[in-house]
Amino acid sequence: MTGGPELFGFPPPGALPDLRWLGPDYVSVLVYDLTQGLLRQDGGTQVMGVRCEGEPDLNATVDTSGVIRAHDACFPLQVFVQDGAGRPWRLRGRWTYSGRDLGSSSASITHFWQLLDAEGV
Repeated sequence: MTGGPELFGFPPPGALPDLRWLGPDYVSVLVYDLTQGLLRQDGGTQVMGVRCEGEPDLNATVDTSGVIRAHDACFPLQVFVQDGAGRPWRLRGRWTYSGRDLGSSSASITHFWQLLDAEGV
């Protein structure tokens, strides 16, 4: 992500092969989706940095043939932003992707943010 936010602590994509359903670079996908969600709330928001605070919590469900059909991936994050008024913030929360019916024509991926703490810095 040239010119994008600083990224810290994310396991390399090769270390998490179960996240292939998010594409070859899950970190870029996550930061893009997170940024778009923040911009919907405040169009002047700038994401300055994103820190993954630990290993993501991965929870897969397999069908009877052993193929993963549902997968949740929850990332503990600190997000450093500047709001539209120029104030810096540190947000702590969990970003979750939920993939359902993976490997089928009805596959869907949703995501959501659970804010745990917001602190002006």
